[in-house]
Amino acid sequence: MSSESPRSTVLGIALRDLGRLTEVATAVARHGFGELLADTPLARRVFGEGAPPEQEASLRSETAPVRLARLLGSLGPTFIKLGQILSTRRDLLPEDYIVALETLQDEAPELAFEVVRDAVETGLGAPMDESFRSFEEIPLGTASIAQCHRAVTHSGAAVVVKVQRPGIEGTMRGDLDLLYLGAQILEASIDEMQLMGITDVVGEFEKALLQELDFREELKSLLAARGFLDPERPLTVPRPHPELSTQTVLTMELFEGRPLRELAPGSETARAAVEEILRAACKQVFVDGFFHGDPHAGNILVDDTGRPCLIDFGLVGRLDEQQRQDLVTLIVSILAGDSGTTARVLLRMGTPTQRVDLAALKREIERMRNEYLMVSHLSDIDSAGFAEEFAAAAGRFRIKLAPEYSVLTKAAATLEGVVRNLHPEVDLIAVSRPYVEQVVAQQFSPASVLQGLASDFGDLGSIAQRLPAQLDQILHDVETGSLQIRAVTPELDEIPGLLHQLASRLTLGLFASSLSLAASILVAAGAPGLAVLCGLVAAGSWTALFWWHLVGRGKPLRLAPLLRFFRR
Repeated sequence: MSSESPRSTVLGIALRDLGRLTEVATAVARHGFGELLADTPLARRVFGEGAPPEQEASLRSETAPVRLARLLGSLGPTFIKLGQILSTRRDLLPEDYIVALETLQDEAPELAFEVVRDAVETGLGAPMDESFRSFEEIPLGTASIAQCHRAVTHSGAAVVVKVQRPGIEGTMRGDLDLLYLGAQILEASIDEMQLMGITDVVGEFEKALLQELDFREELKSLLAARGFLDPERPLTVPRPHPELSTQTVLTMELFEGRPLRELAPGSETARAAVEEILRAACKQVFVDGFFHGDPHAGNILVDDTGRPCLIDFGLVGRLDEQQRQDLVTLIVSILAGDSGTTARVLLRMGTPTQRVDLAALKREIERMRNEYLMVSHLSDIDSAGFAEEFAAAAGRFRIKLAPEYSVLTKAAATLEGVVRNLHPEVDLIAVSRPYVEQVVAQQFSPASVLQGLASDFGDLGSIAQRLPAQLDQILHDVETGSLQIRAVTPELDEIPGLLHQLASRLTLGLFASSLSLAASILVAAGAPGLAVLCGLVAAGSWTALFWWHLVGRGKPLRLAPLLRFFRR
């Protein structure tokens, strides 16, 4: 008899995921979103013949954005993280949803010290006493993914140890599989969901979450951030200890300071810290191309001398040279009132998913500029509001921006909130001008211009070299009748693919039926082993056919979620 726990078997995982799916679906219905489930093909499988549970009476007076935020908060850390990511996607959600999702707090109960000790020793592969001279039992802070403790190394260095919660990765991977399933069901059932591309959103979320679960990525980010520090400026970043860090344990230098939010607004310390942080943010975005993705007041510490320190590099953003140049060109064109250049740069920064009305886009840019930037007092400029509205406008015109810009928009809005609270009179233009000028000077330097011209001339030379042969081929095709003009008919073009899918489903159905019949014959013939084998293959074939027909609604079958399930 196997000693393997049912929870560690494929069947155990399947039963656990089914229970979690039922829990999620029930919570969705109780928070007033049952109508979304009623249109899906799996509603009967989750709730049986009965209807989804009714909305809780205490939530009936709440708006849909508030109910969504409470729903995600009730489902645990994975869904809280999803809500936090969605709060950065102003190209997908209206402003009232963004505001509601921004209230989600990443909180969790405190882990017992025995659990922390086991996690540290397992992660580092050595007893805690061998790794640290001392380790405080009371945590500095707790969150859904990790818990932080103060410790001292054997060399005498005061450090902070970030310990990942045991089992959190498995829990989140299971929830990610359910999110993929839900996204595919919604896309197959509701046309608007397919237009939004929510499976792509889940894919971006999975990438960000798995990166956050691997503390080695944050270690790399800390090292990169320290490499970009300006030695002439006081701002710093904790020095990590790679020898005491793994995938689940991160050890870094302890910075003795208090959170920026504890400073008195308008005080000299607050003013100096805010100006220093703004300089660092401008350098990170315009010069380094590597910036802190969540610079809220709790992630910025200030010591007794006024020296600021950025912590928690779990979320960072990266911009390549072309993106930085586009960003500077965008800012200059906005300040100059050149809506045409602004629109063209926006199209270059993103990927249009349909035809864009350039005249309407220019009018929208001019409206946003007049509303947020053309004000009588410098302190009334709402740059974060403009950035958020700009990202939302890109979504309305179906321009898909790169994920880096979503992180940048969120970081800018967060930082502006800090500035408005502590030092609203700061001259943002004066602080950012040196870094913008540096990018512009680099972009139009003789070396850059010559390099660009050389590249363009090289492309033109290549085109000119191929042009005679290409013209000769075109004339030959016209002469021989090989050149054809084809009408674009999207509906008719889908027919071959639909016929191929229908034939594939029919073949799969015949294959499953044949195996089922073979299993019955083998049972009657007294060959139970072969009968079981045929039965299992037949069951898998019927399951795939069921998924394809009811969930996929004729769409190509996606095997990635199934493969991830078996890897777990």
